[in-house]
Amino acid sequence: MNSCFINYRTGDGEHVATLIDRELSRRFGEEEVFRASKSIPSGADFEKELGRAVHNCEVLLAVIGPRWTQPREGDGRRALDDPDDWTRKEIVAAFDTGATVIPVLIEDTPRLRTRDLPEDLAPLARCQYRRYRHRTNESDLVELIEAVEIAAPELEEKTTRRAKEEAGKGDTETNTGNTMRDVHGYAVQAREHTNNGVSGVSGEVGTIINGSPEIVHNGTGDIHRNSPVHHGTGDQIIGALERRRSR
Repeated sequence: MNSCFINYRTGDGEHVATLIDRELSRRFGEEEVFRASKSIPSGADFEKELGRAVHNCEVLLAVIGPRWTQPREGDGRRALDDPDDWTRKEIVAAFDTGATVIPVLIEDTPRLRTRDLPEDLAPLARCQYRRYRHRTNESDLVELIEAVEIAAPELEEKTTRRAKEEAGKGDTETNTGNTMRDVHGYAVQAREHTNNGVSGVSGEVGTIINGSPEIVHNGTGDIHRNSPVHHGTGDQIIGALERRRSR
């Protein structure tokens, strides 16, 4: 479930949106950051995907370039004046759900003014903004990440928990592999047992008797035909064999 939603307008700052996505994903994980062109699968209903993502986010970053409030070249109208404009709809939806909205002004893009915005977008002009400049991009991105952490404090906890889970998986895979290394004494390791033989056996083993109700004998010494079969874990079986040999 994404905590961060990156809002941008195609042709007016998508390269900055991509960069912000990369840095936030590196910090918090890919699954925590939604950017439409990356996060919506091919063939998916983009309206449903956008609606789900924006309603679940904790913070929306509105990337705003110099042409964001300017008229379009085709018809001379502003895209943000269209109620069906998705850039506008995403921001309005974030306000409705109580998410923190952070305007990110690119280079020298002027601050937004309430009178220049539709009524439902007017709160955007009052949101504390951050600025992204090419010449100070590293420090600007650091400040932006800090702003996201303040707006969505649970992200830090989720990131730490995810790192511990990944580390735990690595330890489990390392310690539970199917191997006979570091085993001393007598041991039998097998994965499969068939009616006509034994398969999947690895390691150094003695004779394995298929279908026999008697104990497997490995090594020297006498063993009685009617000795009972030992059942239990590998350590229990090995312990029982060693006790027999020590008698």
